[in-house]
Amino acid sequence: MVFNDATRFLEGGLWRNVVDEGGQGLGSVYNYTGDLTVIQDGLKAMVAAGQFTGQTLANVNKILADITVAQDAAMASVTGGGAFGSIAAAETALRNAHLDILNVVNNDPKLAGQATNADGVTGFLEAPALLPEGVTAATAAKGTLAELGLIFNDAANRLLGGVNDSNVDIIQDDVDALIAGLNALVAANPLQFGGLTGVHALAIIDQLALVNTHINGAAGNVDIGRALNDDFLDIIDIVAGDTNLANMAQQNGLNGWTGFGDFLNATPAYQDNQAQTDFWAMFIAQSNALGQAAISAVNAGDAAAMAKVTADLMTFKKDVTDFDAAQGGIFQARFDNELLGDQSTLGAEIAKILEGFQTGNKALVAAAADQMHQNAADVGGNNIPVNGGAYDVNGTTIAQVLATTGGANSNADAAAVLAAITAAPDSNVIMLANAAPASQDGAVPATVAIEGPIMDMSHHQHHHMWA
Repeated sequence: MVFNDATRFLEGGLWRNVVDEGGQGLGSVYNYTGDLTVIQDGLKAMVAAGQFTGQTLANVNKILADITVAQDAAMASVTGGGAFGSIAAAETALRNAHLDILNVVNNDPKLAGQATNADGVTGFLEAPALLPEGVTAATAAKGTLAELGLIFNDAANRLLGGVNDSNVDIIQDDVDALIAGLNALVAANPLQFGGLTGVHALAIIDQLALVNTHINGAAGNVDIGRALNDDFLDIIDIVAGDTNLANMAQQNGLNGWTGFGDFLNATPAYQDNQAQTDFWAMFIAQSNALGQAAISAVNAGDAAAMAKVTADLMTFKKDVTDFDAAQGGIFQARFDNELLGDQSTLGAEIAKILEGFQTGNKALVAAAADQMHQNAADVGGNNIPVNGGAYDVNGTTIAQVLATTGGANSNADAAAVLAAITAAPDSNVIMLANAAPASQDGAVPATVAIEGPIMDMSHHQHHHMWA
C-alpha cells in the first residue's frame, strides 16, 4: 500500500519548492522518497529475519537496489539532474527503477501472493499498461471508450516520473489522439453521452487540452509535476465516478482509463490568503446562483433571461480564469482543472448550459448547473478560509458563503469583497441574492432573485481541479 502511494505521487512527475505555499508542503519528492525509505527498511528487516530464500531473496535484493536508484533519481529529477546528467535522464532512470520494482514483485509468485492481504487489499498495484509493441496512438483502435482508454493508459504510464525531451512527443501524440477520438465518439453516439455523462465527457476533453497546455509550459514551471498529477488523476476520477462512462471504459474485456492506488493520507486543504478567500466566496456564490438562474431561465423559455445568463456566465468564466493565472504556483497547479476557462470543469459546465439554452434541453441545463454546484462544493471543501472555519458551499451570495468562516463578512461588506477581487473601477460581476429554494417535491426552482451591482472582474483569473 505504501508503494501504491509512491506510484500515485510519481504520476506526472515529482515537484519541490523551497517555500511552503498554502500549507501544501515542500514537494511530492519528499513523500515519494519517504515511502521508499519505509519499504526499504521493512524489506531489510524481513531479509534479516530470514523471511526470504532462493530466487525470492534474490528478487528482494533486486528491489532494494532499484529503491536506491529511484531515491537518487527522484531527488535529481527536481534538482537539475545531478549525477544523472540531466533532468530527462534522472526522470527516465526513476521511471525505469519504479516499474522494475513492480515487475519483480508481480512476477515472483511468493511476493505477488504476499502483496495481497487476506481482506483483498492489494499493494504493489501494476501501473497502467503501455500500448502493445508496434502500436501507436495513430494506429490504435479508437472505436469505443475502452479502446481510447488504452491510449490514455499509455500516456499515464509514460508520465510516471515526469515529462521530458525523451517522452514528450509520444505523450502529446496520445493526448491529441484522445481529444480527437473522444470528440468523434461523442458526436457519433449522442444518446450515450447525454445529460450529466455528456458534461463529464466534455470535461475530460477539456482537461486533456489542459494537459497539452501544461506540457507546453513545463520548461518554466517548477510545479509541473503537481499540475500533471492532478490532470491525470482527475480524468480517471471522472470516468470512475460516472456509471455510464465506467461501464463503457470496460467493454469487451478491455481495461481503459486504469486507476492508481489510493493515497495513504488525504491531500491537505489549501490555506487561502485574503484575496483567495474573497475569490472563493465569489466563485461559490456565483456558481450556485448562476446555475439556479440558468435553470429558471430555460424552464420559463425566457429568451431574454437566457441571453442575460449567457453574458453573465461568460464574464464569470473569464474572471475565474484570470484570477487563477494570476496566482501561479501550487494554487494554479492544483486548481487549473476546475477553473481554467475552456480547459476546465467550469468551461465544460458553462458550455453545456449554453448548449441546453440553444436546444431547449432543460435536463441538460439542470445537469450542468448541478455540476457547477458540485464543483463549487468541491473547491470549497478543499480550501481553508484565511481566518479559519469553512465556506458555506450552498450560499448564493458572498455574505452567505463567508458566514461560516472565522472572518465572516456581513451583507454590508459584500461589495467591498468584490471590490477587493477586482481592480476594474467599472466592474461587471453579478451578485445574486438568495435564490428560491427547491420545492418539497424536488422540482427545479422557477425563479431566482438577482440584485446588483454588476461588476467586471476581467483583471483576474482562477483554475481548479475536478476531484
